[in-house]
Amino acid sequence: ADCTGHGVPGAMLSMMGVALLNEIVRKREITKANHVLNEMRKEIILSLNQKGNIREQKDGMDIALCAIDYENRKLQFAGANNPMVIIRDNKIINYKGDRMPIGISMLKEDFTNHEIDIYENDMIYLYTDGYVDQFGGNREKKFHSKTLRKMLLAIHKNPLQKQKAKLQNTLAAWQGDLPQIDDITILGLKIAFEEQMVLSKPLSTRRINSASPSPLLSNAI
Repeated sequence: ADCTGHGVPGAMLSMMGVALLNEIVRKREITKANHVLNEMRKEIILSLNQKGNIREQKDGMDIALCAIDYENRKLQFAGANNPMVIIRDNKIINYKGDRMPIGISMLKEDFTNHEIDIYENDMIYLYTDGYVDQFGGNREKKFHSKTLRKMLLAIHKNPLQKQKAKLQNTLAAWQGDLPQIDDITILGLKIAFEEQMVLSKPLSTRRINSASPSPLLSNAI
């Protein structure tokens, strides 16, 4: 997920998002991906007392959410402005998130639920816009989604740690001395049915605040 704001305001929204996910999925037992996002949006709007006024602060978050059913080998995806990419048989399958945030917006439709068959060794990537929007290179332009997807295709068969290193090194070379403009998160998941688990690591996570663009990296299994 990618929340509006940096520093304390962004952290507060992140904590609210985690709490809502736990409430919706664990306590209410809502597991259909788009229903989860619909409920999150409703609760965020209620908690922030958003009315849709023109001068109102449009706080909220973007998110890509997956729900995996191992027994039936299905994956549900719903996205609020954030996409999902599956790489299978050396081909990219791109799923776009709906162009609405978790929060107040002009569009108030239900989020789209994508139900997808998944297969052994599928690589699934979820990412925020921080990596693709980073300025850099000789012309100081954005990195762009097409370039990121091309790189993911080239490295998707590598171990996750090598993929992470490639993403970090490419970003550092691209960014150069330019400031980091946004938080960056890329999550990679490799499907492994034989082990009845998903191997997952956040391939690249960088957080910044409004005062100091000091990047932090984290790994998780």
